[in-house]
Amino acid sequence: MNLKSFSQKKKFGQHWLINEKVLENIKKIAELKEDDFILEIGPGRGALTSKLLDSNIKGLHAVELDKDLMGILENKFSKNENFSLQQGDILTINIKNICKFTKVIANIPYNISGPILDLFVGRLGKLPKYNLNKIIFMMQKELVDRIIAKEGNTNNGALSTRIKLLSKVKKICDISPSSFNPPPKVYSSLVVFTPLPIDLRLDTKIEQCIDNLLKITFNARRKKLKNTLNSVLSKDNVLYLEKYSGINFNMRPQDISIDQWIKMANICIKINN
Repeated sequence: MNLKSFSQKKKFGQHWLINEKVLENIKKIAELKEDDFILEIGPGRGALTSKLLDSNIKGLHAVELDKDLMGILENKFSKNENFSLQQGDILTINIKNICKFTKVIANIPYNISGPILDLFVGRLGKLPKYNLNKIIFMMQKELVDRIIAKEGNTNNGALSTRIKLLSKVKKICDISPSSFNPPPKVYSSLVVFTPLPIDLRLDTKIEQCIDNLLKITFNARRKKLKNTLNSVLSKDNVLYLEKYSGINFNMRPQDISIDQWIKMANICIKINN
């Protein structure tokens, strides 16, 4: 099968990046170094792969779901000793060279964005599966805007709070549908995650408590904190928590800052003890 005869499959959400400026920008922000071992998810026909391999990196391991693309990729890159390829679903396969990766780069379909973020950025209260320096994702703009939202913004939610406790996050740019073939119906955004080192993460108990607070409050995000917290704490404990946290519980969860969630979690732990 050659490139011209290959057509994208809707079931895989295939939209291949063809904008040269965006491809070069990804390579630039990746800040590739000699000791970098890259995991590329969904290389497609290898447009970005070519640019990444045209650098002095230690290696690149590509994971492609579509079996029909394997021959194309093998023919194109098999002579490059720094390239390796694996077929399968990134969420279920046993990834080769798993401990070596320093950076992950991918264009993420919307329907698997949540599990992908859990896998590579991590989850509160759990040790990270990978020791990554940088994660570069292309994702739907709507989702990225939710991830980077700050307190007081209507897009702010449990997701953005969790992500910011696990990593630094920076939106690089928006990408128009015309940058892809075929064009998707929505805009995408290029976003970079820099996972926090273990020694800069919060205590596991605090992370777990924050995670529980986020679930409770954002499941009823239109309600005030005093009403949602009353469902899990006694009236006296809610008053105690409000007093010693210094937080106005007439606010809604999207208005609470990271520091305020940490304050509440610390006091909740004291209450439970």
